[in-house]
Amino acid sequence: MPYKTKKPPTVSPDGTFATGETTDRLLTPGEVAHIFGVDPKTVNRWSLTGKIPSIRTPSGQRRYRETDINALINASSEGGQKAR
Repeated sequence: MPYKTKKPPTVSPDGTFATGETTDRLLTPGEVAHIFGVDPKTVNRWSLTGKIPSIRTPSGQRRYRETDINALINASSEGGQKAR
């Protein structure tokens, strides 16, 4: 029985991420760090501990969906916890 594999998401040169229905901009650890006022290594640590979901590029670098970061910001501004 053949296995059906999901087509991997596509990252375009302009930094957007397409999953069929939506296109989302991907942020670098440095961009996310700037938003939160922390070091990029802290952002990678948050990703390793599951506080921020990340995507790996084909070369192994981490990228973060802009909508995930915005959701985290909105949750923290509504009384939720910041990703520290």
